Order: sequence, then C-alpha cells, then structure tokens
Amino acid sequence: MPTNLYFQNVTSHAEQELVNSLTSEVIQIHGMDVFYLPRTLVKEDLIMGEDVLSKFSTAYEIEMYLKTTEGFGGEGDLVSKFGLDVRDEVIFTVHKDRFELATDLAKPLEGDLVYLPISKGLFEIKFVEHEQPFYQSGKNYSFDITCELFQYSEEQLETGVTAIDNIEKELSAAIDLVMTAGGGGSFSTGESVYQGPSLANSTGKGIVVSWNSTTRTLRVNDTSGTFATSTNVTGDISGAVWTQASAADYQELPTTPFADNKEFETDGDAILDFSESNPFGEVT
Repeated sequence: MPTNLYFQNVTSHAEQELVNSLTSEVIQIHGMDVFYLPRTLVKEDLIMGEDVLSKFSTAYEIEMYLKTTEGFGGEGDLVSKFGLDVRDEVIFTVHKDRFELATDLAKPLEGDLVYLPISKGLFEIKFVEHEQPFYQSGKNYSFDITCELFQYSEEQLETGVTAIDNIEKELSAAIDLVMTAGGGGSFSTGESVYQGPSLANSTGKGIVVSWNSTTRTLRVNDTSGTFATSTNVTGDISGAVWTQASAADYQELPTTPFADNKEFETDGDAILDFSESNPFGEVT
C-alpha cells in the first residue's frame, strides 16, 4: 500500500535542514582544524595511471571530526624486509556544505592530502564514503574520509603554510653546491637559483634549501638541468652570484635502524658493474 500522506518524514525539508545544521555544529564543536590539500597533476601517465610529478600548491583550512579517537588504525608499524613500514590509518568526517564552501570543490578526492597538525603528519585520502550515516531524513550531510599516512616521493609542496612546506625540505633529496671564494650576496631559503642567462633560459636550476656562508655550501632540491663547475649560480630573488667549484652527490636521507638500503647498494655494486655501457654484449 502507499505510504501515509500525513507523515512524510523521509522527504521533510524542515527536518533535513535541522539534521544538516546539527551535523555541521557537532563537527565544529568536537572536531579540529586541519588542512585539505588538493592534488595537481603535472605530467600524468595515462597508461600506468600515476603522476610522479604531482604538486600541492593550495591548503584549505577546514574543521573535521576525527573518528578514530583511540589511536591510529590500519596495520600499524611493520618491520618488513625493506625496513620499517608505517601504515597508520585515520578516518575524518567533514560536513558537505562546509567542505564545498571552504574549498569550492564538490567532494574530497582520492589522492588528495589532509594535514593533521596535532601529529604534524600528512595523510593521503584512500576512500571517500558519502553514504554514512545512511540517508538520515532522506539525505546525506557528511563525508567519511579514510586516509593513510602519506609516503612522500618527491612531490612538490608549495602551499604557503610553513609547517607543510617544510616537510618537503626535510624529506626531499638535495644537491650540495660548493662555491669558490669571492662571490657576493646571500641566497635566500626557498628562492630559485639558476645557471645561465636567466631563470627562464637556464641550463640548470633548483630551489634553495639552505646556504652556509662559512663553508660556501648551497643546498638545492627540486633541480632540473645540469649544474656545471666554474659557472656562476645566481639567486633569482636575492641577486646573489657565486661561482660553483664542485657539486656533491644527492644528500642521503636519514637512516633508521631497520633500513637496509645501503647494504643493498653495496652488495649490488659488488655483483654488477654499472660502468658498463652495454652489459648484454660487446659494442661493435
């Protein structure tokens, strides 16, 4: 038989607006301020379905409710044959209307990031649930966002939020450029440096991580092109000009007690001769 015409609870607009307002208020009372970072694809690989050059240039501050209040979920910290693997998981609840108002986006997307200030960690969105709770008063009012601890792989973080941007500076591999005496000026952290007639027409460029005037060592990351010795390195903002004397290899990241990357590299060098230009035959 048809539903009762005098009790339209499922489609009551007034009740929907009440539940909607209460949901937003509860998240604002019991939630916390986090930052939502949408991913920008730079060079997407349509075959493999990935983009190793992704960057995050915007951070939207918004309140979210932390559902996992007893600690991080997921598989936790595992010791694998490749070292210590941290697989912390967290679930956030965000109000739909507040999310759209703060970010101008319809919904959170898998692959975007959430920065949690209390743990100073970045979490990557793995799944977005839009039907939980299930149609209260005939409508959904929030998103449940399941996130895992973000594994950094040379993505660019240029959000303007110092705490977030410093993560790239701490984790990104860098090159140390040692300068000769007699240069002028001091390079500024975060500015672009280059070799060549200009930044746009440079033969080598990068972003300043640090500048040590005592040892005349310039550390740069996010590099492109080639930095050549006996060539001037110019700061795009500071105007500092120094002549490069030498360049060190990529900075090794801090090791952990369970990391075996150096052992693998050492054993590999003893087995394979990487200096061979044609390891599968003789050059004719």
